[in-house]
Amino acid sequence: LSKVLCPGFRVGFCTAPPQLVTHMERHYAVAMLHSCNLSQRVAASYFETVGVEGFLEKAVVSTQSTGKDLITKFLSRLALSREPSPIRAISNYLLSLPPEKDVLSLAGGAPAPSTFPIESVSVSLKSGIDFKIDGAAMATTLQYNRTIGLVELLEFWSKIIGMMNPYPGPERQTIVTTGAEFGSYLVLNALIDEGDTVLVSDPIYPPLLLKTKAMNANVESIFEDPVVGGLCPKHLRSTLENWPETERKPKVLVVCPTGSNPSGANVPESHRREIYDLVCEHDLLLIEDDPYYFLNYGEALNSFLHYDREGRVIRLDSLSKVLCPGFRVGFCTAPPQLVTHMERHYAVAMLHSCNLSQRVAASYFETVGVEGFLEKAVVSTQSTGEEAVIRLSSTIREHIRRSDNASDIIAG
Repeated sequence: LSKVLCPGFRVGFCTAPPQLVTHMERHYAVAMLHSCNLSQRVAASYFETVGVEGFLEKAVVSTQSTGKDLITKFLSRLALSREPSPIRAISNYLLSLPPEKDVLSLAGGAPAPSTFPIESVSVSLKSGIDFKIDGAAMATTLQYNRTIGLVELLEFWSKIIGMMNPYPGPERQTIVTTGAEFGSYLVLNALIDEGDTVLVSDPIYPPLLLKTKAMNANVESIFEDPVVGGLCPKHLRSTLENWPETERKPKVLVVCPTGSNPSGANVPESHRREIYDLVCEHDLLLIEDDPYYFLNYGEALNSFLHYDREGRVIRLDSLSKVLCPGFRVGFCTAPPQLVTHMERHYAVAMLHSCNLSQRVAASYFETVGVEGFLEKAVVSTQSTGEEAVIRLSSTIREHIRRSDNASDIIAG
């Protein structure tokens, strides 16, 4: 009862075959006779007073909704089994030291920088702007890096997220991922156990189903709204409220809210708020898979982070659509407890993402600035994409019979 009543009572339970309990009892009898009667009596009286439902609804829900316990209860057994890498811990500490410390470390097996054959990298942008990566920046680029990502890149992305989604909610942290694709894999791996259910929109991006299938997870489809497009909150509510009592309730809802792949529809602003409220009401986490956020040809829309007051939203971003996909740079912004478990997985799976692509992206952002990125790269990509969408929509209407209430492609 330490986690849901109080640890000072020292009251716990062991449920096991009678033969084992008999031998445990013999040990107990000679070790300490029995547990404290006072704490047992107070606990029993407490249960008698509030009842089983009262205990589950008040004490447990209250405990679950506080701090890191909100994330902890969602973590998969595999995530909970992962331990931090001692070498990575030492390396991260050394990387955080100022250069003047001049520490020689034998922990991470870092090669001598003098052996690296590359001196510098020059980049020319189509806009006519050039920049060069050399010196200390090049040295750190060629060396092992923190698993969580290049500091300069994380700093720039936090500004972009802050401008686009000024969330005032719970503490969050961002980790660089090898594209949003790998980001979704890390998140699902950290949350989903065999037999868990993942809610997804219908239609859905096929690779997501391959990931859940490999985890032996169940998938429940939520229809898109036939009129305005995007995941339908009415169907989501109906699904959750009529969930069979004999089955485990879903853990996670995955939403591609902007330019949903493959429908190209947006979740309207009013529906976003309603979906988030349902996530809170039914105790789910929401994975906001949003690689097309900057390819929105309709009204500006808020990220689900904008509404997140309880720390339930896990946001996935990507540079693939607005910079280039070959860099394989993405971001996951989530509660720090989840990022910690993702980082542990990442550290033993691939150590960290490619430093060179991170450095070029960070240098690009530093060169053009946040406003330059939003004004030039995004606007340019949007205009190119919108022209293609107009042609595609026209072709679809001309050659493929569509239902009268099918939503138009307005993003992606």
